[in-house]
Amino acid sequence: MNGDPAESGPRAWGPRLLAPLAFFTAATILVLIIHNSVTSESEGSTTPTTTSPTTTASEAGATGPTTTLGTRQKRFYRIREGDTLEAIALRFDTTVDDLLVLNPAIEPNSLTPGRRIRVR
Repeated sequence: MNGDPAESGPRAWGPRLLAPLAFFTAATILVLIIHNSVTSESEGSTTPTTTSPTTTASEAGATGPTTTLGTRQKRFYRIREGDTLEAIALRFDTTVDDLLVLNPAIEPNSLTPGRRIRVR
């Protein structure tokens, strides 16, 4: 600053305040985009979901013959670019026919990336 009154006046404060604000806004948007990307990838991941615990009657304190009371929960997969029903069936140890029964509205020859399908 060489003593010019225009450099120290109220007009000089605008860019000094707006530049960090613009940087903060851009950084926040970038973080939200990355978070959304990671979240959507994890929804389509192949990590197994938890199922109801299998309990026997003897473990529950009952007497008599032992029975299994477990049930299978529904499981979904988010289709990715390049996926085929054959590859998805292989990944989840099922058949294409079973996938088609679970997803009657799906077109096997034109899978849409990002679409969620039931695999169990």
